[in-house]
Amino acid sequence: MPLDPPPRDEWGETLPHDHVGIQSGDGVIRRISPHQLVYDEKIRGKRISSKAYSPSSEKNGRMSVDLQRVIEEAGINAKAFVSSPPWIGAVSFTAGSLRSENLLVGYDPTENNPYHGQVWGRFSKQIRRKLAELATPFVAIKDS
Repeated sequence: MPLDPPPRDEWGETLPHDHVGIQSGDGVIRRISPHQLVYDEKIRGKRISSKAYSPSSEKNGRMSVDLQRVIEEAGINAKAFVSSPPWIGAVSFTAGSLRSENLLVGYDPTENNPYHGQVWGRFSKQIRRKLAELATPFVAIKDS
């Protein structure tokens, strides 16, 4: 079922919101780029850094995501959609797990990505650690 348009300000920017059409069990996908990997001596390899779970520095700092159900309802393979270059993998959450951390999960379609969403809230160090724990692999990281 298509999602209702998000609330927007007078300039057309999406306002932080918790979209009622995004259900608790819906998948929320965070794409991973090469600059979000760090070398970890403990595992003698690379792991996803806390940068991957941080908001942008823009007004209403937000974490950009893709909405799995919306992608799949459009007949698109979500794993293929979120892993095209420059993205090297992806992790996922449920909307409910993000909300349990007092984060808002909203719909924010763009011209280039009608399946785009945002996560808003206070991304403290503790929350970023929790997001790393909650994240499940969605597309295996292909680090070169």
